[in-house]
Amino acid sequence: MKTINLFEAFSWIWSQHLALKNIWFDVKIIWISDWYIDAIIAYSINHLQIKEIEINKKEVLEYLKNYSLSLDSKTAAKNLNWLSSKKLSIVYQAIKRFWNLDIRNISWESLIWKNIDLFTYSFPCQDISQQWKQKWFSKNKKTRSWLLWEIERILKKINHLDKKSLPKVLMMENVKALLNKNFKEDLNLWIKELEKIWYKSTYPFIVNSLNLWEAQNRERVFMFSFLWEKEIKEFEIKSKHKEKFIKDIFKKDTFHQEFMSNKNIKIIEKEQKYWIKKAFLEWFSSFNAENYLYYMNWKAPTITASWAQSRIKILYKWNIIYLNSLEHLRLQWFDEKFYKKLVEVWITETKIKFLAWNSINIKVLEDLFKFYLS
Repeated sequence: MKTINLFEAFSWIWSQHLALKNIWFDVKIIWISDWYIDAIIAYSINHLQIKEIEINKKEVLEYLKNYSLSLDSKTAAKNLNWLSSKKLSIVYQAIKRFWNLDIRNISWESLIWKNIDLFTYSFPCQDISQQWKQKWFSKNKKTRSWLLWEIERILKKINHLDKKSLPKVLMMENVKALLNKNFKEDLNLWIKELEKIWYKSTYPFIVNSLNLWEAQNRERVFMFSFLWEKEIKEFEIKSKHKEKFIKDIFKKDTFHQEFMSNKNIKIIEKEQKYWIKKAFLEWFSSFNAENYLYYMNWKAPTITASWAQSRIKILYKWNIIYLNSLEHLRLQWFDEKFYKKLVEVWITETKIKFLAWNSINIKVLEDLFKFYLS
């Protein structure tokens, strides 16, 4: 088992860590960064072995005032009073361990001589994704996606003091829209800045989990950057694991919300496309995406954090039901044990779905790491 020292920037709920562990790396966590409280909790209870401890709630709330944390992953929380003592104690311990989890405040001095092998950064996509208003991520615009440039700040300062402390490999992940022509100038600038810090990068490429036999149509952009000289290989899809469909991630013995409508709807068959077969619920909604109905023996569409794509309807024994939060996690290859841990710390159904959507498919990461870290 080979040891790998990992820094997960915008760490979310542990995708990269779990993928490395699954392919027999002994993962040592050097640092993580995130500000979304539920993501910090999910990571802490699984990889940091942090458990609830007895706390003085007033003192912990006063301590956490010094740190930027979010209840919705989008805006800074003004008040954490309503959080349970259990959640507060876990977040408090995570921050005490790493001093600061906000990428804007992480001190580059803390990373000197840490021998980081892999630095991953799935920077915020809100200002890139077509699901949101595209506000860019240019250096001169302080958007949420602009946080990418905090990575540059950290790497440049490490490079200035001690080149040997630079992470050996960088991995970027984001939504497909990153490759739109609107972002070409900013993305090229990012690659050039990495070159100045002695990183040679693959060209950003798209991987669709469907092409790796997964149960969901999910396209994401990846880019690997290597320190010093290294031959850059083009990723080849060689995955051989068993092909999966909605039926393979479906858990019939769990609760499923039923689709209810006071309208006299009619199911219209639609043609299949890209291994996805769906029907159309006529007369239900004027918003087309709300009318789609998917089949158990086929693939799921790209699940998102909001809108209709967060409420996937499937046909099961002639009933229409919604995929539940456990199944959203299973689409990304998280297991039921992980799901139960999230429930135990009172993370809601909606938030678990959100955590799953914003994660990366584990099997995709496994194949990428096998190819680029071998």
